Amino acid sequence: MRRYLILLATFLTVFQSHAQRFRLELLRYENLSDSPALKEDPFFGGISGIDYVGGNWYLITDGRDPDRTSYLFSFDSTFQTQTYRRWALRGVRGAESLRYRSGEGAFYLTTEEGSGEAHGQVIRWTKDSTAIPIGSYTGFPNNKGYEGLALAPDSLLWGASEWPEQEQSPYARVFAYDLRKKDTVVTAFYPLVRDACGYPDNGISDILLTPEKEMIVMERCWSGEKDKSRFTIQLYVVSALPRPVPGESKTAHILAKTPLNVRWDSLRPDNLEGMTWGPVIDGHRTLVLISDNNFNKFDAGKASRRRQKTQLIFFKLVPI
Repeated sequence: MRRYLILLATFLTVFQSHAQRFRLELLRYENLSDSPALKEDPFFGGISGIDYVGGNWYLITDGRDPDRTSYLFSFDSTFQTQTYRRWALRGVRGAESLRYRSGEGAFYLTTEEGSGEAHGQVIRWTKDSTAIPIGSYTGFPNNKGYEGLALAPDSLLWGASEWPEQEQSPYARVFAYDLRKKDTVVTAFYPLVRDACGYPDNGISDILLTPEKEMIVMERCWSGEKDKSRFTIQLYVVSALPRPVPGESKTAHILAKTPLNVRWDSLRPDNLEGMTWGPVIDGHRTLVLISDNNFNKFDAGKASRRRQKTQLIFFKLVPI
């Protein structure tokens, strides 16, 4: 904790967030776990990331026990579950996020492993099964490492940790990595209220960039052991993202966030892990969220209606 205080006192830059210009209204949702085809696929489940690029949907799993090998799934624009494709990501375990860079035909992933202390990598993966690590990390609490990734048109790859590196810190870690320079060019801290749902398990599950160069952050809070399927989801906007400045990559920026107005209606969100921009529907941009059902490993003895789901949720953006 002391090194955080020194860092903040020496290199502190605060970025204020501006008012949001849209709200989210629920459009529709479905439970992919109910698909007959996917229900029979032993590798489908535990979805930890989603991306929609070029009319195709890409989903990634965090891997099923015991070896946690991750799988990549692709679906067409209409999400036909009868014609999907699947790849085993050999050598990739515990994937937590997914972004596809169509210009180079490559996927960027974060992984999270470890027992007692999380460690993992940021990986570039192509469909010929070539996996190239471009960075690694260690030191986070178990299962609380880097969960969110976002790609910017200027070749910046943004990442965010689920929890602070030190449990006493009130800030999750955020970075921007320049894919052309192959170097980290922005370091930032995101304020996080750990007990946002009354239990100290709130964290970042994904991030996404807007065309207006803002960042949407999805926070997910689990209510604890007594109710393994109760989650509180909050979305925030970071309007003023720091830009890379030559010679100042070690400057620690403090990000400011604004709550995003989300209308869930009667939907009870599950363990939401992934977020992407979806297709334009009826003239509205859409934001799509997906949940991780943990392969239902917590649901023994539960009625089917109470088991964790792979929710696919569509929101439309409404200007305000």
